[in-house]
Amino acid sequence: MKISAESLAKDILTLSRNSLMVNFRFLDRAISRLELVSDKNVSLATDGEKLYYGPKYVLIRYREEQSVMTRDMFHALLHCVFRHNFVGRDIDRRRWDLACDIAVENALNELESPALRTRRETLQGATVALLKNDMESLTAERIYKWLGDRGFSDEELEAERENFFADGHGIWYGAFDSNAKTDKNIDLKKIWEDVSKRMQTELETMHRESGALVQNLRALNRARYDYGEFLRRFGVQGEVMRLSDEEFDNNYYTYGLELYGNIPLVEPLEYTDRRRIRDFVIAIDTSGSVKGEVVQSFIQHTHDLMAARDSFFDRMNLHIIQCDDEVREDVRLTSKEEFDRYLGTMEIKGLGRTDFRPLFAYVDGLIHKKELNNLQGLLYFTDGKGEFPSQDPGYPTAFILNCGDDAELEVPVWAMHIALREEDILDRRL
Repeated sequence: MKISAESLAKDILTLSRNSLMVNFRFLDRAISRLELVSDKNVSLATDGEKLYYGPKYVLIRYREEQSVMTRDMFHALLHCVFRHNFVGRDIDRRRWDLACDIAVENALNELESPALRTRRETLQGATVALLKNDMESLTAERIYKWLGDRGFSDEELEAERENFFADGHGIWYGAFDSNAKTDKNIDLKKIWEDVSKRMQTELETMHRESGALVQNLRALNRARYDYGEFLRRFGVQGEVMRLSDEEFDNNYYTYGLELYGNIPLVEPLEYTDRRRIRDFVIAIDTSGSVKGEVVQSFIQHTHDLMAARDSFFDRMNLHIIQCDDEVREDVRLTSKEEFDRYLGTMEIKGLGRTDFRPLFAYVDGLIHKKELNNLQGLLYFTDGKGEFPSQDPGYPTAFILNCGDDAELEVPVWAMHIALREEDILDRRL
């Protein structure tokens, strides 16, 4: 009786899954999340709901090295556990793919399990050693930034990835056909967030509190400041033309139109108050201690939050001001469309020392000249290391601190502040 390639491949993957269950009990919930699905058009890939495999690919890979499919399956699982597959629209795909693979492979190497031993470990040593020399923990976000800082070309990224490759990532970006895409009704991000938190708890309970796997889980699952909610506080009460469903009875309105032709019995209340951004300033510390990529990621993230929460007026008065020890640029934006265009052309200017006082003096001048008639708030993105004004400027002010811990930074009592880690700002999945 001839056994099909598909059947053999599924048997190999089932054997690999059983091996993981026996050797790594903390993987039980993660493994149970992924349904095995045969697809001759892929190598190995997961969208967080299914694990797709090409039968011939699995057979060839298994024949070359029997332990490799066990490691590859663990590799794909960790992408989901670390939520690597939930990516933003502006991610550099080649750089993100390599960063994720390095983070996962390093975690597997540090487990030092015979069940995961493969030849590719020896090929990864030099790159991993170089990264560990520059950073404390190898998370995908940190590696992604490291690769960007060093300006690797697409060709170099592709060549380096060969030593860390285990699965395809095209499905993360919607590259598969509709039959292979995730069910949009399933909140996969929440599911894998729960899986990773449980895994972290189990590993720490087992006293496995060191190693790259736990470090990645801790970095991913730590409490994050809700910058979106923080930004919402700067919304202003503004009149927005829309139908007020709470105060308008549509039955009376349509009955009047039917009875009298074009005369409604009740006029609709078209104005309701919503929290929106109108007169607003985003100040950016462009001193030498603040990095350009971090600044641009912060502005992009702020824009996305404002857009997602419908925080824009049709017409607004938004000033984005770059400043180190003096004002370097003031760009005035009056619509969402202008903000969109600005993101594509933004250039960092300054790189001197930090002094917050010139910015506040400049904004006071804009108010005096009536270029800001009703300033509702000022966000100042900075590392917090500079001279603050001695007095309350008289309008809501918040310092967004680009640092790991704001405990030692003395922000004035009249200002709000929130500390964001650099890797969180750079995390395109937020």
